[in-house]
Amino acid sequence: MKKIKIYLDYKCFPIWIYNDKGELIGNDLPKELADDKQADEVFVKIQNIYDNLFINDLIEFKYIGFSSEIDREGYLKMIDDAVKLLKIKLGDLYVIEEKIEV
Repeated sequence: MKKIKIYLDYKCFPIWIYNDKGELIGNDLPKELADDKQADEVFVKIQNIYDNLFINDLIEFKYIGFSSEIDREGYLKMIDDAVKLLKIKLGDLYVIEEKIEV
C-alpha cells in the first residue's frame, strides 16, 4: 500500500510519498490533493514555522527551537490536526505515518 510520511526537514515540504514498494516518489501533496488549498496552506505553514526554528546565514546554520513550550505544543497540535485532515481527505488510499521531532 502507498504511504505518506509526515517528516520535517529544513526547506523540504513535510509530506513524503512512497509507493507500495517503499520507494520515495514525491515530496509534495499527493496527486489526489493537488488542488486542495486547505491542505496546501496548512502544510506550507507547518514548513515555514519549522524553517524559522533555524538560523541559516553565511556564518552559521543551527537549530534555535521555539521561544516557549506553549509555542511548541501549539505547533505539534497544528501538525496533529493536519494529519487528521489528510486522513479524512484521503481515506484508505494511503497509510499515514508521522515522524516529528521538535
